[in-house]
Amino acid sequence: MRALLARRGATDEATGSAGPRQVDRIGLLTKVAAAVAALGLVAVVVFGALWWNAGHGSAAKSAVARDEALAAARQIAVNLQTLDFNTVDKGLSIWESSTTGPLLTEFQKNRQQYADQIRKVQTTTNARLIDAALSDLDLGAGKAKAVASVDVTTTQMDNGAPSLPVTKQVRIALDLVRTPDAGWKADAASAIRS
Repeated sequence: MRALLARRGATDEATGSAGPRQVDRIGLLTKVAAAVAALGLVAVVVFGALWWNAGHGSAAKSAVARDEALAAARQIAVNLQTLDFNTVDKGLSIWESSTTGPLLTEFQKNRQQYADQIRKVQTTTNARLIDAALSDLDLGAGKAKAVASVDVTTTQMDNGAPSLPVTKQVRIALDLVRTPDAGWKADAASAIRS
């Protein structure tokens, strides 16, 4: 019987036709290749969906809102620590455009008093941002909390000549509110004591 099978295999090889083992091997390789291709297609679809979601999903929207709130906090911290007695009205308008709610009400109520005081002492303050960070973000409520550190350089006119500049680092806590028409604004600000 072995001789007969051996002769048959020899005959198949001589005629070029595939024997049962070769057919099984080719069929198996075809099935494996099809399975690998199917897994590759599934991986492409899954990773494509994950990539799209990362760029367009809720996580991306949260990241954009976080970046906008942080950028606003940085600018607001500088705005609220910068005021020049020569352009006090412009500076106070910047303060007001950076705020909302109770803080805006306070600035509007005391605007003339602030302007008179700054003009009287002839002081100029210029702020430079050192660093800022969000400590809390609630997108649903449209609220955020931030802390910022700014170097505030102050000069004062003395007998018509500016004094030597004095620089002091100031840390500020800001409560931010997202307004529908103008983005993030501060509705509370306070100095952080060391």
